[in-house]
Amino acid sequence: MAGSSGRSLQNMDMGDSMDEETRRLVAKHQLEDGLNDSLEVVIWMRDRVGIHVTLECGGHEATAEDLFEVAVEQRGLPQDCDNIFSIWLVSPLLELRLKKSHKPFQFAQMWDEFCVLYTDAKPDEISRDEPVVMFQRNVFLTLEEEMKISNEVMLNLLYHEAKFNVIEGRYVVQPEEYDQLAGIQALIHLEHYNPSTHTQEHYKEELHKFYPEFMRKPKSSRFFKFGRNENEEEELLEVRVQRAHRQISEAYKDTDMKQALPGLYRRYLEVCWQYAFYGSAFFEGKVQKQVGKIKGHLPGVEKDFEVLVALNTDGICIIDHLREEPVLAVPYEELSWALDTNEEDENRMAVLLLQFLVTTEEDERVTKVLQVFSSQAKMMDALIDSCVKRKLQQRDQSVPDGARQESSPDKPTQKYRNGNFCCKITNKLEKMTLSTYTLKGEMIKPS
Repeated sequence: MAGSSGRSLQNMDMGDSMDEETRRLVAKHQLEDGLNDSLEVVIWMRDRVGIHVTLECGGHEATAEDLFEVAVEQRGLPQDCDNIFSIWLVSPLLELRLKKSHKPFQFAQMWDEFCVLYTDAKPDEISRDEPVVMFQRNVFLTLEEEMKISNEVMLNLLYHEAKFNVIEGRYVVQPEEYDQLAGIQALIHLEHYNPSTHTQEHYKEELHKFYPEFMRKPKSSRFFKFGRNENEEEELLEVRVQRAHRQISEAYKDTDMKQALPGLYRRYLEVCWQYAFYGSAFFEGKVQKQVGKIKGHLPGVEKDFEVLVALNTDGICIIDHLREEPVLAVPYEELSWALDTNEEDENRMAVLLLQFLVTTEEDERVTKVLQVFSSQAKMMDALIDSCVKRKLQQRDQSVPDGARQESSPDKPTQKYRNGNFCCKITNKLEKMTLSTYTLKGEMIKPS
C-alpha cells in the first residue's frame, strides 16, 4: 500500500464524536491567538488535481468547512454536496476525516501524536510522515444516495477514489472483474484501443496503474485465491488488460469519448457497488486463526492473522490482509458489538467483539462471537455506533409502513448490495477462532 515503508494506510474515521484520548490531544494543542500569518494550502483530490489556495490573515484558524467551500467552488461542484464529500488529512501512515469545525493546521501539528496513538509505526517512520489535505468521499454517504448521483464532476471524483482503493488492494474483487475494471480504466485514460500503439509491451509497463500489487507478484509468491480455480492456467496481466481494452472499445466504437465519460465512470463504480466493503473506512487489526489442538501447540505456528476491517453505512467486512480475500461480511441488522479496552492490562490490545447470527448445517440459528484486536478498536466502536444510529434515524424518517411498496426485481438497487449485503462474499468462518452461543445466550462448547 501507500508509503515507502510498505505500511498500509490506517483510517481514523471516528464517527460523529471523538474518543477521550483524541479530545485531550485537541485540547492540548489549542492554537495560539497570535497566529495571524497567511497560510499556503494545497487541497488534493483523488484525481490527483491539487487546488492551491492562500488563506490570508489568520489562515491557521481556517476550518475544514472553509477548505471544503474552496474545493467546491474551484471544482464547480453543487453547494450542497457535504453529504457526499469530506475534508480529510491523509498520509502514508494515517487517514483522518475532519468534521466541519476541525482546524486542519491544528490537527497537522498533532500528527506525530496521532500516529503514536493509532498506528504501530516506528519512531523514524512517524518523524518522516507528513499529512496532506484531501477532498474525498464522506464515509456516511449511503449507497442509495450515491447511486442517484448524475453530476459528471462528482462521478469523476468517486471513480478516481474507487480506482485508488482497487489499486491499493482495499477493494478485493473477482479476478475477471479486475480485468473488466482495467478495460474501463484503459478506455477512459487511453481512449479507443489502437493495435499499433496499445501493444502488450505498452500495457506491461503500466500494469501498476491497472492491478493491485498482489496480482502483479509472481504466482508462487502470492496467496490470492478469491474466486480462482487453482488448477487453471494463468494468463499474463498485459494480455488480459489488452483484451479487456479491445473488447470495451468495440462496444463504444461509435461513441464520442467525451460524451461517454459519465457512463464509464458509473460503469466502473457499478462493479464496486456490489461489494460489502465499498465506501468503507478501513482499519487494521488481528483475529485469531482456527488451528488444531496439536498444531496450536507447535513452536513457530502463527495463531493470528492481520485483517483489514471495513466499516460503511450498511455493515462490517473483514478482509484477510495477507491472502487478500474477504472472510466475513455482516450487515448491522445482524450484528451486536462491544468494546473491551483492556485498560487494566497495558500489555493487552483493545478488542472489538463482534456477535452475529449464523445458520448451522442442521438449520439451527446460533450466534458467533469474533474478537478483533486493534489499537483502533475505540474508533471502530465509535464509527459503528454512528452508522447504526444514522441507519435507525433514516429508517424512522422513511415512508410509513402502510405506504411502502415492494421493490420490483428489475429496480437497479437489486443489482447491488442493498438487497443482500453479503451477496458477493462467502463467509469463511472456518478460518477464524469463534465462540458459539445459542439464541438464549448459552455457550456451545466445540465437540
